[in-house]
Amino acid sequence: MIRDITIGQYYGQDSSIHSLDSRTKLMGVSVYIAALFLVKNSWWYLLLFAVILALYHIAKIPYRHLLKGLKGIMILLVFTFVFRLISTPGTPAAQFGIFTITEEGITKAVSLTVRIALMITGASLLSYTSTPRELADGLEKAFGFLEKIHVPIHDMAVIVMIAFRFIPILIEETNVLMDAQASRGVEFEKCSVWKKCRNIFSLLLPLFLSAVRRSSDLAMAMEARGYSGEGKTSRMYPLVYHTSDRIAYILMFLFLAGVIVMRIVNIY
Repeated sequence: MIRDITIGQYYGQDSSIHSLDSRTKLMGVSVYIAALFLVKNSWWYLLLFAVILALYHIAKIPYRHLLKGLKGIMILLVFTFVFRLISTPGTPAAQFGIFTITEEGITKAVSLTVRIALMITGASLLSYTSTPRELADGLEKAFGFLEKIHVPIHDMAVIVMIAFRFIPILIEETNVLMDAQASRGVEFEKCSVWKKCRNIFSLLLPLFLSAVRRSSDLAMAMEARGYSGEGKTSRMYPLVYHTSDRIAYILMFLFLAGVIVMRIVNIY
């Protein structure tokens, strides 16, 4: 499961979504997440699921890549579903020992789990179609006005860029550690869930130490090059809106307006 994690990794393709300005993609993800919180009827999640599948198709990202990303958060989704299922009061539907499953619990568990999965899927599309540099530039450009109230947007953008660059490195480091322990007889695939979780926990300490060591080396390298984060910086590839970006803004705002109107008139 860990080997299949794809969340946060760039997937290079020649598509219309990849070519969009990173600010446009940030706005698109924000609109999509807002729509997820606006809908109430679970059936409307099918429409939002269809929208995200269409976007993945346009971005030329294989659906199996999307499924691999969801496998990495499967434990979170299962925990969310079960917790919501047994903790929601209402009309009893089934009884398992001390736990009572209600009809309202089933509905809310499905709704919350699907919402989280779609949120992560939408956010993953942003990372699949934008390099860490593009994400950092987009964040800094889109929220640069907050610098006037002394919000360190530049530093936050650099942190985001470094975090995304570290994701594939840490995944590669995890795979090396898993291969090293597997050669010593540790099972990660063909074993029970409990044993698999226990074996995975044995990776956390060396992985944490590796991350700290890499962070320290990066900090010393940035300090040795005189990086301070102060003052304005120039860009080799400045962000510029094109016609495709304007069309994308029109489509996403029409989509959000339609969702809001349906919410107001209680169509769903």
